[in-house]
Amino acid sequence: MTHTPIPHKTIFPVSAMLQIEMALAGAGSDLSALDRLVGHRLNLLAFCAILKAQPSAGPALTRALAPSFATFLKRDFLSLIAEEEEGLLHHLERRLLLGDDLDDVIRQLSDEHRQDCQEARQLAAACLEFADGIDADWSDLCDAMAHFAERQRRHLVWEDATILPVARERLTADDLAAWGEAMERRYRFITCQAR
Repeated sequence: MTHTPIPHKTIFPVSAMLQIEMALAGAGSDLSALDRLVGHRLNLLAFCAILKAQPSAGPALTRALAPSFATFLKRDFLSLIAEEEEGLLHHLERRLLLGDDLDDVIRQLSDEHRQDCQEARQLAAACLEFADGIDADWSDLCDAMAHFAERQRRHLVWEDATILPVARERLTADDLAAWGEAMERRYRFITCQAR
């Protein structure tokens, strides 16, 4: 499987999206673990918008982008889910108070995370098959990408309305520091695995 490398020099200016990504990466330890998670969530929203736009892109552009889509799904997306499960929800559950009534919400989010990880792996495989020209139907792939993107958008909106406000209010500086250290270890592990 051969894919065109990204050129180091180009006639096009550096994308604002790439600049945003570099700014998030550069801020790193200056941001709390929760803020870094929100940055990754913003990245997911941008990725989902790109997925949903593939019918306008056409098969040739989708084929060129498909390996990058697969990498995002296998590395960045799975890393985000790990942070939500092992970081955000883990620390938040310890800070819930009687009457918060978020136990069912957290269980539902965890169930969706498991389903989303499975769907992400399947979509990543479909992207790689399409990139390699292996009997893949472009319109089916576009439908699968749009479905995944819409599911993620709804999921993020739900978390924004239920979990994140409570996390901002309740997580302590010690929670965020411990989470940040664990986040760095998990990210190093996941990025090594994805290679």
